[in-house]
Amino acid sequence: MSKVKEEAKQLSDWTLDGETLSKTFSFQEFLEGIQFVQNVAIYAEGAQHHPHVTIDHTNITVQWTTVDQGALTEKDIDAAKACENLLNG
Repeated sequence: MSKVKEEAKQLSDWTLDGETLSKTFSFQEFLEGIQFVQNVAIYAEGAQHHPHVTIDHTNITVQWTTVDQGALTEKDIDAAKACENLLNG
């Protein structure tokens, strides 16, 4: 297993499915989830690395993969960590 995938497995509550790292975040209010998505979008623009995002009322699923490389990369690990920081910080 690659070093990146080993690192991905160390992320709390993130799921590794093939080359995609994903997590569903739950919020008490719809607008809290939307604010989180907006913050993820601002991060993504700055990093020039964009996730797949699914909004399902108060549940927000974020998926990271490096499409142009067809693989999970350090960019995805950094992005997942950024999501955690946005949530907690």
